Amino acid sequence: MALAPVFASDFRPGSDRAVAIACDAAYLPYAATPALALAARPGRDYDVLIGSPDPLDLPASLSRAGIGQVAARDEALAEALPLDARRSLASYMGVFLGHALAGHYRRILVLDADILYERGDPARLMRADMLGRAVAAVRDNRQWRSPQRRVAEFRKLGEPAHPYFNAGVVMIDTEAFAAQDLPARLAGFARQHLRGLGRDQALLNGTLKGDWAEISPLWNWQFTWASSHLTSMADPCLIHFIGPAKPWRDEAAGVVPMRMRAAFAEVLARHFPDAPRPAGARARHWPRAGALRAALLRQWRAAGPMLRYLNRFPDEYTLLDPRA
Repeated sequence: MALAPVFASDFRPGSDRAVAIACDAAYLPYAATPALALAARPGRDYDVLIGSPDPLDLPASLSRAGIGQVAARDEALAEALPLDARRSLASYMGVFLGHALAGHYRRILVLDADILYERGDPARLMRADMLGRAVAAVRDNRQWRSPQRRVAEFRKLGEPAHPYFNAGVVMIDTEAFAAQDLPARLAGFARQHLRGLGRDQALLNGTLKGDWAEISPLWNWQFTWASSHLTSMADPCLIHFIGPAKPWRDEAAGVVPMRMRAAFAEVLARHFPDAPRPAGARARHWPRAGALRAALLRQWRAAGPMLRYLNRFPDEYTLLDPRA
């Protein structure tokens, strides 16, 4: 059973679309960076929420910026999840919110906390044709250059290769989510298969098996050392720091550009002064020579397949059938 969502007392939904940044108390300081940037978009036609399994107290400065907080969980699914120190309930906020926010929002866009908003209109994306699917997402970077690649989760399940998405950015049509019985299907898959398989990404992909709509990678640009040099030319809307080099960590120096590290450092300093901040976020750091050569070689070798993938999308607001 999904508990009714608990909104912060000072927040009232103002749209039928919402962008929700998923986090728990530990990741709230980092979730504030994309939340504040999304809330500051001029003329935005969507709500901005911090979504968590339990109620969180937002700093007053975030509330004044128009950011709401919502707590939600699906108890039937939560009981089926294999949780441990690395698998908190916050990992499953997309699923929880997809169930709980039906009747409050027609469409939601759920983001991980390790994301930087750069440009683009989320409301326009949430108005896009989802081709009858309940879920839309961006293909995981393991299939960017090799779309027929059979990822490890499907090998373990004995499944053939299916289109496979990254769960860091997931768009949900809440009515279709309920109509297609996804809450019960996800809970059933979790009980039978999820232990030893993965987390929310394995759960969603294992249940849907390619039955989702594909969003342009510009809405979940999965930033790694190998893709970093194409980032500025791609001009993505959302940059997702999928590896260990998170912008707020010192090890991001020389990997993540200075302006991206500074964006998180500034929000931490202003809104969460007691949270740890990266040292020298405003200092220029160059990559190691060997790492730079490896990244450039990797990008050179992948140029053809990568451009074929990017050119599948006529623009960043058109969704595709990933199986076509």
